[in-house]
Amino acid sequence: MEHMTKRNMTIHDVARELGVSPSTVSRAISGKGRIGSSTREKILSFIQENDYHPSAAAQSLAQSKTYNIALVLPEIKTLAEMPFFQTCMYAVGEMAQLNNYDMIVINGNGTDTTSLERLIMNKKVDGVILSRTYRKDVYSKLLAEKGIPFVTIGQLEEGQGIQIDHDHKEACRELTSILLAKGNSRIAYLGATMEQMVNRIRYEGYVAAIKAAKGEVDQNLIYRNLDTRKQIELAVETILSRDTVDCILCQDDVICDVVLHKLAEKKIKIPGKMHVASCHYSRLLDNYPVGITSLKFDVEDLGRNACKMLLNMIDGGAVPSRMLLDYEVRLKESTK
Repeated sequence: MEHMTKRNMTIHDVARELGVSPSTVSRAISGKGRIGSSTREKILSFIQENDYHPSAAAQSLAQSKTYNIALVLPEIKTLAEMPFFQTCMYAVGEMAQLNNYDMIVINGNGTDTTSLERLIMNKKVDGVILSRTYRKDVYSKLLAEKGIPFVTIGQLEEGQGIQIDHDHKEACRELTSILLAKGNSRIAYLGATMEQMVNRIRYEGYVAAIKAAKGEVDQNLIYRNLDTRKQIELAVETILSRDTVDCILCQDDVICDVVLHKLAEKKIKIPGKMHVASCHYSRLLDNYPVGITSLKFDVEDLGRNACKMLLNMIDGGAVPSRMLLDYEVRLKESTK
């Protein structure tokens, strides 16, 4: 042992000193595989006496783990979308580090799985978190086929995979019901692409509340697949030209921001002439003199729980197939 130091000791050194194979030392460290109890005790005692700490690479080999997880982020088309995914990424990364894991971040556009396939083929990660889900989700399908542990932040149409999300449907149903109870009889709904599951689910909440109160939904009040600023502005102009809508419910803060700018341009007073609410709060909505009624979700909590669930799966623990987190309804001046 004189030629070795605690700093540079390896699994092979431990094996040579004890007259066992490196694979036997690996099994003793990992606690997996067949190995006699006396041999295991001898190896573990030697390790403790010599203050040997196996490197991450050695632990990885011993336990067949990479100690890496991947977070798949979507293409971010507007700056307004960034805070959600940045916060989510921070929370996932923080939880991963606390559990001695590193996080690899890759980008996806919803259809191209090339980067994810390369990670899987090269065995770079032990599990994956998908930060956005789609109606026909190619990422979750690929991961399920490959048998890779994964968790989706967002719900899946076909139900495959472990899912965590906020209860967007109930949140939007409750918000719409509150708006109706406050005397808004004609609530227009403005939403973006229905290919993203969160958009579909929020819309379902709006529809559920309208049907419960009125029995049917007026399709003339619904504007979906608004994917550009121009499309949102045209929808607002159409609503104003009909002069029958008393409240505009926006799918998220991005759409709400455009709506508020357009109403200001048209000199429409809020809440005097029009009520406005958003199905998602962000600091973007704090830039207006009038407080905007919205739904608030704890994104950090979402990210942390997603990471916890994935790490439990990797370790073989039991996790719920679906977890829905709570929300907060923020009633402000825009709907008074």
